[in-house]
This record gives sequence, structure tokens and C-alpha cells, in this order.
Amino acid sequence: MARHFSNKAYETLLERIINGGLRPSVPLDIHQIADELDMSITPVRDAIKRLEADGLVEVIPRSGTFVRHFTLQDLIRGYELVEALDGMAGYLLAERVSAGVVDADELRATLTPLVDEMEANLGQEQARKWGELDGQFHQIIFDLAENTLLATSYHSIRNQMKSVLSFVSPIHVDRANSVREHRAIIAAIAAGDAERARKICQDHRELIRQILKRLLAQS
Repeated sequence: MARHFSNKAYETLLERIINGGLRPSVPLDIHQIADELDMSITPVRDAIKRLEADGLVEVIPRSGTFVRHFTLQDLIRGYELVEALDGMAGYLLAERVSAGVVDADELRATLTPLVDEMEANLGQEQARKWGELDGQFHQIIFDLAENTLLATSYHSIRNQMKSVLSFVSPIHVDRANSVREHRAIIAAIAAGDAERARKICQDHRELIRQILKRLLAQS
């Protein structure tokens, strides 16, 4: 039961941080949150520790606990890591397809419907849904790559990058072009072409990093 409440508190706060309900630098009052969620402070404290481990919350001694404020430079560095992780995940999965461990047709059948749905949600008002589908797409690739350390590293940065996408994607990302890139990723991995899969996955993530760099130059 304690884990249930802790997970509920974590998911609630995570959702609010990612979607802007809790803005950067906002203080987190454990007692107030516990009252709002109708639970004791222990699961809320546990949830905040998890968010701190995710890099989304920071504890400042003698000041309090706050939603972390990411600078554009922080976000650029995060996407440098995402590029590397995505490239390796694509590479490893393509190797597994080439070795016959993962069936190419089953892979296409799993990933293609997600991309089709992304293509059906290209409008600016659908950016959140599009982002959720994008996250599912990449999570499947990491899961099928079967490298626990890689997946753990991706998980630790994923939620930070979700908050980036909620800020960048509605205005700056060419989602139609991104859909085409997703289809190219499927084709390269399903063909078992590890080097091409690595390059396409990295280039796909580089787009966001370049957008962030342009925003930094303009600030």
C-alpha cells in the first residue's frame, strides 16, 4: 500500500512538472502536497526523492525543495546524451534483427502503427498526443535493444527531455518531417543495417539539439 501511494504521488508530480503545472523554481511543500493528495508525508517524501534522482527536483540546503530550472545549456547537454543513447539503441536493435533474434516483420508491425498515429496527430493542438506516441516509439527501441544499462541511462534523462519537448515541439519542430524520420528508422533497423540505424537515430535527435542551440544564440 505504501508503494501504491508513493507511485501515485510520483506520477502526479511528474505529470505536473512535465506539462508545466509546476513551473521551474517553484517550491514544493511536502505537507501541502500530502494534504492535496490525501496521504501521509512519507510517500510524498519518497516521490520527491525519486524526482530528485530523475534530475527534475533539487534540494537546496536551508532553502527548501524546488522544481529544477533547466537552462538552455542544460537542455543542450541533455540532448547530446540522448543522441548518443538513441544511436546505440538503434545500432544494437538492428544487430539483433540481423542476427535473427528479433523478427523484422514483427518489429515493423509494432512500430509502424505508432508512426501512423503520429501522422494522424500533426496539428499543433495535438502536440501532446504526438509527443506521447514519440516517447512510446523510442521506448520500444530501447526495450528491444536489451541493454539494461543503456535503458537505465535513457530513463534517467527521458523525463527531463519530455519537459523539453513540451516547450519546443508545439512551435519549433517540423512534426511531419519527424514522422518521415521515424519511418526511416524503422526501415534501417528492420533491414538489420546497424550503422545506418545508428546514424539516422542520432540525426533524428540532433534536430532538437540544433533548435535549442538556435534559441540559445537568440537569447
